[in-house]
Amino acid sequence: MRDLICGLLGSPESAGAGAAAGRARDLTVSWLRWHYFGEIIEDADLGTILSRARQTGCRYCLVQGYGHVVAEHAGPNGGKARSFFDALEEWTGDHEFIFAGVPGRCLLVDLDAWTRNGEPGLDATTPFGPGLEGHLIDLRPDLTNAAGFLGFLDEMSEKASRGVFVLNYESYDDVAEPPPGFAAPVSTLYCVAAGLKPNRILATHGVDADSQVVFFDYSQQALDFRRRLDGEWDGRDYPHFLRGLFEQQNGAHYYLWPGASPDNMDWAELERLWAAELARWGGVESFEHHWQQVRTLKREYLLCNILEADALLARIRNEPGALIWWSNAFCTIFSATHYSLEQKRRIYEDWIVRLAETAPDIFLYGSDHSNSSVNAITAGDYHDRYFAHGGDPLLARAFHRHSIRF
Repeated sequence: MRDLICGLLGSPESAGAGAAAGRARDLTVSWLRWHYFGEIIEDADLGTILSRARQTGCRYCLVQGYGHVVAEHAGPNGGKARSFFDALEEWTGDHEFIFAGVPGRCLLVDLDAWTRNGEPGLDATTPFGPGLEGHLIDLRPDLTNAAGFLGFLDEMSEKASRGVFVLNYESYDDVAEPPPGFAAPVSTLYCVAAGLKPNRILATHGVDADSQVVFFDYSQQALDFRRRLDGEWDGRDYPHFLRGLFEQQNGAHYYLWPGASPDNMDWAELERLWAAELARWGGVESFEHHWQQVRTLKREYLLCNILEADALLARIRNEPGALIWWSNAFCTIFSATHYSLEQKRRIYEDWIVRLAETAPDIFLYGSDHSNSSVNAITAGDYHDRYFAHGGDPLLARAFHRHSIRF
């Protein structure tokens, strides 16, 4: 949603490490970061948040209390998706209000109307209604309503450890062309084993016979899928290849779209998604030509969790034409389940320091611990700019050529 700034109602001092309020705060911010990448204004006083929000020039301010979560329905790039912020933008176009939602938990404020009316108090608040309320989850500041949600996180984290992305949820816009200063062809592409975005990177950045790819992932099933794809598929009928794969039980959890699974597939939707993928490549012949070209490249398949990156860092070399794509590995349900905001920040900053020391000239594609896009920048340059700006999870960062959602 455009013209929006977000606020967090609470006191960080009351949300220390190990406290329920601290965990509630972390979950609120983590889920907000799936789609919102701007500054988050935090204060225990609503009036202070609104005054600071107004100074930014934004029209609306969304204020959440600790433990309140905004959810979304997501699908692969080009697939069916409906984010809370899409729904919110549509809702604001149909309603006039000063305050909407639930004070103290999830409140949308029209800052222009609030100012015009003399900064009134919360005497009258417009309800959101079912169109928005389906996206809202209130775990409570003490997490007394969180048992089901936390169980869901544990379940999703377990599935992630054997997860396979057959298509990409994220855009290709950030890799549509090489960044300034990149010396083609690709020498080594280090990348998560997810979907076909690695192929798009190779196609747009250029390869030769000496180019190589190092797939890394914490899911053995993802690496096994990629190895089979590289070795067995001819690059033409992807839905047919997947149909045969889904008939085999290998313990993988396939990320598709809400309601879809290998046992409950809308094959017409998969055909539509594959047609959309081919359109981005210029048609089936163009994609098949690329696929046959890159099948000859040297490949490695490295079982490694980038959150514990020793094995990956030991493999990375500083060489012209090197690239790395880690997608949103530092800002996932898995990382939000197992780590606090500050732990994610420390893990990410350790990664950036060590990567810049190991390969300062490698070009980066992915997102940071707060899901802010990182692309078209070298590890050395990014290291210097990131630490000069600061890594607070509530700050906005813009170290990218293209901002995409993950």
